[in-house]
Amino acid sequence: MTAKRLMYISVFVSLVGLIGLYMSNSASQVQGKIKTADIITHTVLVTNQNIKSGRTYSSSLFEWKTMAERDLVNRIDYISKTSFDPEQFENTILSSDYPAGYIMSQSDFLKPEMGGFLSVLLRPGYRAVSVRVDQVTANSGLVGPGDYVDVLLLASTEQELRLRGNDTQSLYVKTIAQNVRVLAFNNALQLARYIEAQKNNEGSIPKNSTVTLEVLPGQANKIILARQLGILSMVLRSHNNTDADIMTSNQISIDDIFPEIKQVQPDIGLVEFRAKDKRIFTTISENQ
Repeated sequence: MTAKRLMYISVFVSLVGLIGLYMSNSASQVQGKIKTADIITHTVLVTNQNIKSGRTYSSSLFEWKTMAERDLVNRIDYISKTSFDPEQFENTILSSDYPAGYIMSQSDFLKPEMGGFLSVLLRPGYRAVSVRVDQVTANSGLVGPGDYVDVLLLASTEQELRLRGNDTQSLYVKTIAQNVRVLAFNNALQLARYIEAQKNNEGSIPKNSTVTLEVLPGQANKIILARQLGILSMVLRSHNNTDADIMTSNQISIDDIFPEIKQVQPDIGLVEFRAKDKRIFTTISENQ
């Protein structure tokens, strides 16, 4: 076999090898494209940071992430970008703590009318207690969700009432809770709904209205007891003053306002007997 033939054979074999390699790579690319086309993906809502429970919905807390359907198989529910409606999440809060990258679902957002909404709003260690209010005790309805108030008790000492027989003289006012956050006014848990309710009521307060307060357990005990002793009123605090006030005395009475008024106490040992009926008999002689 001549050298020329050997060269031709070598070139031919090389060309066949190159063609085979090219065909193999083309088949792999086609298979890869087919596999990629078979993967179904969804764009879902995920958190872009760590979020604490009770946070109000805001688009800045979330982002969209494209995920394969197989990665969502174990999810009961998720929020898809194709069906997302931002109006559904207005005035909602997060029901729990969520880490960054967490796949959100509809059940992770609570609306004001849903169960568990109020308990999520409460800070750890706090309780919710309701107080009946009227136009006066609620600052003409100007106390709303998110405000901070002091709770005052107007009452009288029963023993003093018996001794003095005078309601005014035995009255006293005592501060029983300071810097308390207002959670709700009636069923309005958010300021927007409270303002809407105020407009519908033309600024007046409906009968049997209540204000729900966020208090510590000890404060809750005091408020529940105080409700049975007298009238509870709320004093609106400034948002620039969130610390409890240092007061020399948290209770005042009539004597603190009018110290010159001193009512004479009755002498318990003095007893006056009076007949039920008084009659005067006059006897005139017939001879006169």
